[in-house]
Amino acid sequence: TYNSLDTDIIEITDDFTFFTGDHEITVGTHNEFYSFKNLFIQNGFGTYEFADLDAYYAGVASQYDYTYANDPDNPADEFSNYQLGFYAGDTWRTRSNLTLIYGLRVDIPFFPDKPGYNPLAEDLFGVNTSDIPSGNMLWSPRIGFNWDIGGDGTKQLRGGAGIFTGRTPYVWISNNYGRTGLTQTTIRAFGDIPFNPDPNNQPTDIGGASTQEINAVDPDFEFPQTWRINLAYDHRLPLWNMVASAEVLYAQSVNEIDYKNLNLVDSGENVFDGRPFYEEISDEFSGAYYLTNTSKGDATNVILKLEKPYGDFPLWGSISYTWGEANVVNEGTSSRAVSNWRYMETTDPNNMGLSASDFQVEHRAVINLNYEFSRNTRWSTIVSLFWNRQSGKPYSHLMNADRDATPVYYSSLNGDFYDYNDLLYVPAGPDEVEITNGTWEDFEAYLDRAGLSGYLGKVVPRNSLNQPWVTQTDLAIRQNIPLPGKNSLQVSFDIFNFWNLIDDESGLVRYVNYGNVTPVTYMGQNDAGLPMYELRSLARYDDYDIFTFNDLRSRWRMRLGVRWSF
Repeated sequence: TYNSLDTDIIEITDDFTFFTGDHEITVGTHNEFYSFKNLFIQNGFGTYEFADLDAYYAGVASQYDYTYANDPDNPADEFSNYQLGFYAGDTWRTRSNLTLIYGLRVDIPFFPDKPGYNPLAEDLFGVNTSDIPSGNMLWSPRIGFNWDIGGDGTKQLRGGAGIFTGRTPYVWISNNYGRTGLTQTTIRAFGDIPFNPDPNNQPTDIGGASTQEINAVDPDFEFPQTWRINLAYDHRLPLWNMVASAEVLYAQSVNEIDYKNLNLVDSGENVFDGRPFYEEISDEFSGAYYLTNTSKGDATNVILKLEKPYGDFPLWGSISYTWGEANVVNEGTSSRAVSNWRYMETTDPNNMGLSASDFQVEHRAVINLNYEFSRNTRWSTIVSLFWNRQSGKPYSHLMNADRDATPVYYSSLNGDFYDYNDLLYVPAGPDEVEITNGTWEDFEAYLDRAGLSGYLGKVVPRNSLNQPWVTQTDLAIRQNIPLPGKNSLQVSFDIFNFWNLIDDESGLVRYVNYGNVTPVTYMGQNDAGLPMYELRSLARYDDYDIFTFNDLRSRWRMRLGVRWSF
């Protein structure tokens, strides 16, 4: 794969602040100017798949994939962007114990260069590949307050609301310059294909099907924006001057990303469990991925915290608990349009609904304690302990399909040409399915172990189960060493995942590879019209462990450092 990126960035920021009465007013501008040169050609040196070792040694492949630039002298995509930002804000001290902060910001991204125009894409999919979302204004009004209720600093109510604009990874926009269907050609061939070891001279006349991939963007597309509100209360307690806090945060998507594959249309037929079955518009295109917006998506967090601030007593720290929930339409974790679309687990890939986010942490408890010895001297020693326990992130249950199952294509249950995105349907009972490579009792036992018994006769929702809890402790020591004058040294010693140093079974991080498991393979339908499920190993054996250890995060680690202050 060819993959390189050159970026030039110029930033210009200017703020002007002035005071009038009880107001502190700031007006300003922040501007960013980008120039990109992006080269990405997957399978640019040729990719061969072999049926077995004998075929590998013989140099005869069963599948060949190769993508090449139509203009080899200019294979990279080049474009510019500049984003202008203007804002004004006011900090208004309305009373001695009440402050209001409010303002307005607007960001305007411009793309002076247009992608190439592919008339065939417009004829087939109704999109103009040269369209780009240039000049769309992103307004961000915000307001916040801080109220010292008694005027004595013991009780405080604070909060705010507003719209916040994030920076879109420009690679999402870059895809639309490089995937117009004009700049690259992709070849995929099956059969007895001789292996060519020369990466710079791969064959283009091997007889395989030639396809293109289209990436297009809604001309009204707006960079991600979130409406966010929070409300918090802080109360200083008489005991040790501690502060108790409670806070609620809620975020609602205004503009989030969503992808459609315009080369797929609903065939009007359904798979056995009711999900729609798709068919291609044109086999000349491997996909036509369209970037647009959705307003669906939200997140809620509730935080309880007890804090002992740093003060006269040598002990300080905090204890907190956070409950969280987050729902998304598309995670947007990939730089490629096809990956952002194909790896979202769903029953309908062109109409994805809300689901729990891959990054949702429902419960988290944290303890942070610090004690300073000999704090009245320049030889003070600080010992810190950080303890974290949190629930595991969500994962999904999938089912793939055998390539020979009808009417399935390329191991895909719903005809979208991709596996690893079809959510598992759980039959209501043994009379609704034919089980192979095992028994219904084996499958039923797996459902009990996995916590899926409540989904009989249903599709298991995306990210409906959680990975194991994670508990880890970090220990840190800071030794201050005075030097002549105002110089000083601080020697630091950290042990990450401390209890794993003492007990090999402590501090382990277990997770599900790629956030999903696949207990069955769909083998088509039998003569009675029932779906046939072939059980995979994890559904047949009681002791099969679906979780993998994170080798690095499950280890204890030590770090020694020195800091010189002068």
